[in-house]
Amino acid sequence: MAEFRCEEHLKCTLKCALDVSCFEIEIYSFLLKNNPTTAGEIAKTMEKDKSSVYRALQNLVDKGLVIKEYRILRHGGYVHVYKPVPFEDFRDKMISSINEWVNTLLRNIEEIREMEEEKLVRIL
Repeated sequence: MAEFRCEEHLKCTLKCALDVSCFEIEIYSFLLKNNPTTAGEIAKTMEKDKSSVYRALQNLVDKGLVIKEYRILRHGGYVHVYKPVPFEDFRDKMISSINEWVNTLLRNIEEIREMEEEKLVRIL
């Protein structure tokens, strides 16, 4: 039986199950510690391109993992701030996504069991 080292495997499991990149996981983790914050602050602190941060944040918002709000500035205008969804919501989404991912893997395993060698070689 395989031995699991939780931290590495949990991050990888989250990445696959939630369909996010390692960079997006890093941004989510940053938001947990620096909440709320702007894309500019994230880009500066993480030393990343602001456009990459914006894309990652938008994907996290689209997946329901991050909340985007705006704040009105004292001197006019506004700025978008980002914060992680409440932990309970994240946990529920994570469990649901992992269950969905596992079910997909189980279906794939069944297909492989029924597959002939030539077809498997073509797919690989």
